[in-house]
Amino acid sequence: MRYVFVWSISIIGLLAGGTLGGIAYSQDSKADSVAPFHLVVAPVGEKNPRNSEAAIIPLNDDSLLLGWTEFYDEDGADHGPARISGKLSKDGGKTWGEKFTLVENDGGRNVMEVNFLRLKDDRIALFYCQKNTESTDCRVMMRTSRDEAKTWSAAKQISPSGRYTGLTNGRCLRLKTGRILLETWDSGDSYCYLSDDDGETWRESDRIKPGDGSWEPACIELEDGRVLMLTRTGLGGQYQSHSNDGGETWSEPIPSPLVGSAAPVSISRIPKTGDLLAIWNHNPGASKRNPLTSAISKDEGETWEKFRNIEEDPEDAWAYPAVTWVDDQALLTYFNYRGGLSLQLKIFPAGWFYE
Repeated sequence: MRYVFVWSISIIGLLAGGTLGGIAYSQDSKADSVAPFHLVVAPVGEKNPRNSEAAIIPLNDDSLLLGWTEFYDEDGADHGPARISGKLSKDGGKTWGEKFTLVENDGGRNVMEVNFLRLKDDRIALFYCQKNTESTDCRVMMRTSRDEAKTWSAAKQISPSGRYTGLTNGRCLRLKTGRILLETWDSGDSYCYLSDDDGETWRESDRIKPGDGSWEPACIELEDGRVLMLTRTGLGGQYQSHSNDGGETWSEPIPSPLVGSAAPVSISRIPKTGDLLAIWNHNPGASKRNPLTSAISKDEGETWEKFRNIEEDPEDAWAYPAVTWVDDQALLTYFNYRGGLSLQLKIFPAGWFYE
């Protein structure tokens, strides 16, 4: 099975007999008519009020590794006790094995916001936040695995102590040049940590700060080599900025067409068509994160079309989407709010986003 790994989205059936970005789909294809597969992959339980902020990475044996933030006490607040837990799937995400611990709580408060990346020497990098206080000390950490997530190295600290530096789940990308960009934020600034030696050393990029601040950026490399950054704001939607030098410096941030509430967006590239896919809360002025919406850009983020609601139950809300592409299937994780914060998984064929 050939895997393509990116970050952020959702999925369903294809238009029978049609074409998609120049890719033809057979009328006999089962994917054309299949509804999205849905699984509550980590439901809440006793003294486990929240399972949230997830990421998935394919392993070399064609299995999938899921990591997420598991809050293991009665406190499900952002600074409550939490570890990073994992599960494995051997059937493309339809079923998952028993839960195990990826990173035990080595912080004063918790660890959360998992990100994965395959390194050039085939190790897996795991990035996360070590939260030591409620609001003044949060550190970006990195561990690596040489044995496909069975064991992990000691933690390497990337961001400084004594500063509240945040990540968001399902991020981190490698540019065509080989440079790694790890999206981060602090004090209302959005920026990236950059590495040109495959994670051995890191430095900060320049920062952007639209209005009174921005948080939880998401980046993607464009076809012309520029990097697009979308970032959460309280200004009515995602703001966008571009980098012409691999994430070193950024243009003045401006409003993007992705309007909505103050919540993070997920962005990835659809493997077969090359179009961009965004998932976010398309609800400017709303009091809660509803609906959860997808849209497609065929012009590298300049305009967006094919808006579709993935979730829209008026009694619920959803947040922190992340997508991994497996062939022509998008595996979308996010969490809902009603009845406790449970981790959801939906699997869609790429064509669903074009209907």
